[in-house]
Amino acid sequence: MQFNRSTVTTLLMVALVALAGVAGFAGSAAATTHTTTLAGDGTDTVADFNASDDEYLETDISSDGTDFATDGTSTAKMNISLDGTDYAQLETAITDDTTASQTLNLSEGELDDLPGDAGETVTVNVTTWGTDGNGSVTTAESTFAVDITFQNSYAVASVDDSSATIEEADGPGFFSTSTITSLWSSSSDDPADLHTYESTVGIDGSNTTVTVLDETTNGSDAYSESIRDDIESGDVIYGASVGVNGTPVKAFYDEVDTDKIADGDTYAVYDSSNNVWTVHTGDAQDGATEMDVYLSSQSYTSVDSFDSSAVNDLFVGDLDMGVSSLVSNFGFGSLSTFSVLEALGVGMIAPAGGASLAGLALVAGRKRLGA
Repeated sequence: MQFNRSTVTTLLMVALVALAGVAGFAGSAAATTHTTTLAGDGTDTVADFNASDDEYLETDISSDGTDFATDGTSTAKMNISLDGTDYAQLETAITDDTTASQTLNLSEGELDDLPGDAGETVTVNVTTWGTDGNGSVTTAESTFAVDITFQNSYAVASVDDSSATIEEADGPGFFSTSTITSLWSSSSDDPADLHTYESTVGIDGSNTTVTVLDETTNGSDAYSESIRDDIESGDVIYGASVGVNGTPVKAFYDEVDTDKIADGDTYAVYDSSNNVWTVHTGDAQDGATEMDVYLSSQSYTSVDSFDSSAVNDLFVGDLDMGVSSLVSNFGFGSLSTFSVLEALGVGMIAPAGGASLAGLALVAGRKRLGA
């Protein structure tokens, strides 16, 4: 079959048009956003809130006079508050002062620290106003209520100085337990501040991820001091601790190591750049409507409310840590928390033939001591 120049040109044009269509479709799909327009009459609602950067809230600010030039307004402002606390602010220049109205657009991602339980509806106040070049209010404030309903998969708890327990740790003496322990551990010589938080958060079973924002004055310092200096992204955290419903759970630094969790595990991730914890629910929360979250700048072995057998099951049983790793990460003095025989790979049944348990422990220890 032969093609003349006209036929080839036609085929090329068809192909280019088809490719352009595919590219346009892909571009429009990638740029998908959603905007909720707020009327400002007290009946506004926002559904399925999860602080997405691609979801927007939109409202108009109107001048008091004929136009913004008459008001003398050069800047439009908006904030969103809950119970007297501001959670998002917007400031933008008036684009045309001959008009009497301008639309303000705010990403819901700016509300990522707004607290709320999964499925909960919280009522926020939206306030708009305008100022002149000196910062004086020239367009009067207008405030209206908006109901925001959280997605069932999303919940946020915010920690501040009033909701956290913060104690400055005393420097230990040379012969104190903590000082002796530090000689066997890679942790900092300076004791970290005792920084704990516990709260009950509403969830939708294992469908919810809980974000805990630490906005205390010393939260980031407390965790940075308690977590090893040489920790890397994906490493398990030992110096700080996380518990769910009174049970210790694995915590990871910056991102989860998927090789160290199983389907249905409950675990936490600490974002060191923002001092934010996320707790991922698992099978243990199936059907539950609330969950108790506990965070501490103390090591797992220092939290009195954790049962030692649960700590042992987590690190020796689940993470398969041997004695050397336990000493390195928790300190020599913490070994009383763990089953050393299990960490050495020794069962609790005495060996046959009269062989000593200590002898068997020595043999097994060659395999597990450095695990």
